[in-house]
Amino acid sequence: MPDPARTRPVPVPRPRPGGRVVLLAAAFLLTTTPAPAQPADDPLPALRLRWLTQLARQDAATWEVGAVAAPRGGGPAVGNFQDPSVVLKELRPVLAAEYDTARAALGRVAAKAKARRDEAEKAWAGVVGERAAFRRYADARQADGDFDLDAGTHTGWRPTVLDAILLAAAAVAAVVALRLRGAERRLEDRKARRAVAAGLLAGVLAVPGCGNPAAGAGSWAGREEADLTAKLADATAKADAAEVAADKKWRAAADGWAALVAAPGSPAKEDVEGVVRAGEADLRDRLRAVLADSVLAERLAADAEEQQARLAAERAKFGELASGARWRNVAGAAVRVALAAVLFGLAVAPFWAARRDRARRARAAARTCPRCFRRDTLRVEKAAPEPKGKYRPKGKKPAEPEDDPDEPAEDLEARCGKCGLRIRNSYRAVPRLCFPTVGVRSSGKTHMLVTAYDRIRKRTAPTVAVVQPAPSGGDVDRRFGQLIDEVLHRRGVAGATDLVLPDPVLVHLWDADPSAPSPALVNLFDYSGELINPDVDVNMLKATAVRMDGFMLFLDPTQLYGDGANVTLDQQLGMLDEFLNHMRRERRVPVGEVIPVPVAVCVPKFDLLLTDNPIGGQSVHYIRELTGSLNPPPRETTLATIRERGELVEQMLPLMFPGADIRAVVEGYFGRRVMFFPISSVSLFEEELGEKDLARRTIAPFGVAEPILWLLHMHGYRVFGGDGG
Repeated sequence: MPDPARTRPVPVPRPRPGGRVVLLAAAFLLTTTPAPAQPADDPLPALRLRWLTQLARQDAATWEVGAVAAPRGGGPAVGNFQDPSVVLKELRPVLAAEYDTARAALGRVAAKAKARRDEAEKAWAGVVGERAAFRRYADARQADGDFDLDAGTHTGWRPTVLDAILLAAAAVAAVVALRLRGAERRLEDRKARRAVAAGLLAGVLAVPGCGNPAAGAGSWAGREEADLTAKLADATAKADAAEVAADKKWRAAADGWAALVAAPGSPAKEDVEGVVRAGEADLRDRLRAVLADSVLAERLAADAEEQQARLAAERAKFGELASGARWRNVAGAAVRVALAAVLFGLAVAPFWAARRDRARRARAAARTCPRCFRRDTLRVEKAAPEPKGKYRPKGKKPAEPEDDPDEPAEDLEARCGKCGLRIRNSYRAVPRLCFPTVGVRSSGKTHMLVTAYDRIRKRTAPTVAVVQPAPSGGDVDRRFGQLIDEVLHRRGVAGATDLVLPDPVLVHLWDADPSAPSPALVNLFDYSGELINPDVDVNMLKATAVRMDGFMLFLDPTQLYGDGANVTLDQQLGMLDEFLNHMRRERRVPVGEVIPVPVAVCVPKFDLLLTDNPIGGQSVHYIRELTGSLNPPPRETTLATIRERGELVEQMLPLMFPGADIRAVVEGYFGRRVMFFPISSVSLFEEELGEKDLARRTIAPFGVAEPILWLLHMHGYRVFGGDGG
């Protein structure tokens, strides 16, 4: 009897290819979303679309892993029948028709999913393209240094080409102004450099630097592209891994469904099992495409909504920042204009300051009497007399004297209302220097000035500058003419100097500066030797002498022991200390600080060292050197020659002034701005050394003009050959 189980037809469960009903429902549910097509030349939307596509692949594969299920084990299978070929024959057309129906349904779902994906992609591309274009525009504004959209703040100042042009223009103006300032202050600058060379001054120049803010981290497009590239690589890897897992589970499910129609030994087995496997694979591919389109459409819709929200927020932030940036640009332009004006002003300030300072000093000097140093005491006296008697209008007072230093008339004189000094009015506009002679009586001061003035008058002074007498028109010219005749021609002596304010001997200078010769009016004062005597009340004399621009300090090597009318060395140094202390008080220089004037220390009567000084015969060797290698022609005398003479005298000081450190005494008051000068107002011929009878001497003064020229050099004038600055 046949087994009923084998003869009674058993309902065969229809294979559900990969859970296609669930997948179809999911495909319908995932096909919805919302914008303009992306620009073809913009790589960012395409890159972002590829990233979202990979995310959709990952989502679809992940969902597929959870949705696909193999048939439960232990169910009926065709192989359990006694004759499976009968079942397989009936089952094949049914399965083929059902797979066709599923394919048609999936085709309609796929078309709808693709249409919705295209619609979502179009809307998404419009939003993304619009945001990309907006961010590029914002980047262009940020490149101008206006603001930082991502940070939501205005950026700091960054230099532009205009700033560079302004700085370059200011630098050019500064160079020109400094050159002009150098021309205006060439004397002061050279004076300062020579003071530095003497060891008194030192300067430190500090130039503050400035920094610029650091550059930004690149454009938004570049940052976005780099970020999307990294996200795309990560999403692609994860999507590939999810699809591998989905493929594995799908194959397991497909094998389960194929096992239901498996009938070993049946000739129709391969045909029906092949239909199931081919149908399942085809449906699976169609469903995966539907899922990918559906999930992508959903992601595109969500991303479009997010991009739209970001775009709205960024536009609002951009509007706020751009509005603030406009005012900042206006303020920045105003600041740049102001800065340009300030830079230009600072660039030309040194020149204008030098000009104002020079004009101020010239005005102050024109108002100051060079003899008594009182202000506003000089009055110009007219050459033409006032009308007298009936020719003068009634009630009209005589005209007041003029005091205009710029008055061009050469026949006018200015007279000091206090000390009575008369000078030409035209001299008041010339830069003025005052150098007195200071020393004990009978130390040779007057002889030195008389012989130096004679050399200047005869143009034999050792200088390359133009130095010549400047007639004052007063009694001093006649007096010096008489002294020159008495000393140089009659071989007499000058006699004692009156203990009164001396009239200056005027010397006019045009120095040898190749760029622009600088003028000066040199006032040489012959003070009485009693000036440094503390027992003599000469406060007025001292008050004027200590305010001079430099000194010719005389230390007489023939007055050491106080024999006869002479003084001792201690008395010379004591009187010198008293005078210099008075100078310190008048100039308000604290004790311990140097007095800021150059001092030419003159050692006169070098021709009498042989007989009237302890150095005796040792002086001959030094004098030979002075009259030999250290005695070039006048216009070939250089500053190096003057220095070598000074060094030679310094070697002789311990022998000429035993028991006293003369250099330490002088430097204690004046620092290193000191030079020693050997002087003979008669001559240094070896066969005449020690001879006091002037009738038996040859008059050929040595070194008498050099102290005056060195003082001019220390004030910045170029007077010596080879003097470069």
